[in-house]
Formats: sequence, structure tokens, C-alpha cells
Amino acid sequence: MKLSKVWTIFFSPTGTSKKIVTAIASSFSGLDSSSIDLTYPGTAVQKSFKADELVVIGVPVYAGRVAPLAASRLRGIEGNGAPAVLVVLYGNREYEDALVELRDIAAAASFIPFAASAFIGEHSFSDHHMPIAQGRPDQTDLASAASFGSRVFQQISHLQDLHPRHLLQVPGNTPYKTGMASPPVTPKVDTATCTLCGLCITTCPGGAITIEDGLSMDVERCIFCCSCIRTCQEEAVSIGAPPLLEKQQWLNKNCAQRKEPELYF
Repeated sequence: MKLSKVWTIFFSPTGTSKKIVTAIASSFSGLDSSSIDLTYPGTAVQKSFKADELVVIGVPVYAGRVAPLAASRLRGIEGNGAPAVLVVLYGNREYEDALVELRDIAAAASFIPFAASAFIGEHSFSDHHMPIAQGRPDQTDLASAASFGSRVFQQISHLQDLHPRHLLQVPGNTPYKTGMASPPVTPKVDTATCTLCGLCITTCPGGAITIEDGLSMDVERCIFCCSCIRTCQEEAVSIGAPPLLEKQQWLNKNCAQRKEPELYF
């Protein structure tokens, strides 16, 4: 099968999903490439692909499911029989039903899921005091992603055509597990340290942050991805809420052992 182009589509508040799908796509040498970033408000798109275009789709895992905002923004995309490489990024705990859910989303959009993977990214709750998969994906992960992409390219290149004869088998259960509801809190802002620079506004996927008399976060729009915490150069934003601090401590203690990527064809 001859491919005309490779696309990456990603929802990546802290950049980890983007790194992996980019590394995978980099192995498709000689092909034009383009990307669609679904991370920020207003980036949901209506897009139809061609059957000879390969699409690498990457999303983060939230409590064992595809991040709900990512799932929502994928709805305007139509595969038209294009092969898809699926990627979920999780914070070294478990990805549970996220990969099978992403497969089903892709199949329902008329993609042909050809290969899938689960990679590890630094958990959004990770920090210097409570590291959780700190620095992931690292160079070893990126090399694995590039190697995975090469294998996909080789396998597709040897096919005459691609038909959805069998649905790609990946770990996970249906019906999916119940996802975690958005916590009824937002990150904590230290008003004495915050300079109201507005940088966090530009990186918030939910459009939850505004500046009026001070920095304000909308609890209904906040998905607690912690991009604002990572972005703040003054370290004025933190997790703050006791239940989430307890979760951070639990993850730091119980998810310290390094996990490796899992690949499926």
C-alpha cells in the first residue's frame, strides 16, 4: 500500500502526547507530514482524510479513560478508511480502558485502526517534591516510538490494500470503566506571587482562566491537567486541594517502578 501523507492529531496539555506522536511520524521518511493540535479552545476541527493518508492519533489517559475533552474534540474528524496508529499516554499508573476506547472512537470515525500503543508520560501531578514518571517520555521512550513507527511503515508498505477485516485487538474492557469526574476544585493561585502575566491563559485547554481583578479559574471548565502549574514561571500555581495532594502522594509512592511502552499490531 502506497501512502501519500502522514498526519499527527494530538491533545497534549503538557506536551507528552505530542512528543510521542511526533516521534512515531518522524519514521515515515519521504512522506509529507502535517499536524492537527486539538489541545486549546477553538481547535476542534472538521476534517476528512483520504484512504491513502496515515493518521497518528495521540491522547492522554484520565483515570483509565480517554481524556473527555480530547474525545469531544475528535468528533469532527472523519477517517474515510484511512489507517490509524493509536497512542495513549499515561502517568505510570495504568491505562485501563483508554486504548480500547480510543480504538472504538477511531473505528466509529471510519478509520482503520492498524496499530496501537501505550506510552508513559510524566504524570500531570508530578513535581520536584513528588515525582511521578519524571522526565517521561525520555530518550529511550522516543527511540521506542520511532522504532514503532518504522515497523508500522514497513508493515503497511507490504500490503496491497487495507480493509477492516478484523478490529485491532488491544487491552481494555467494554463497557468502559466509569471515568473520574472533574474535581470540584481548581489549582491554587498564590496571589502574592502571581504577576498576572497571563501565560497560563494561553496554555489552558479548557479556557478556564481569566484575568479581571485578579487571576480567576472556572471550576466547570478546568480539567485539572496542570498545564497552568507547569507553565507558571513564578511557581504561583499549585495543586493545593488536600484530596488531590493525597492522590499525588499515593502516586509518588505506588507508581515509582518504571513501566515500558506496550505496542500492538
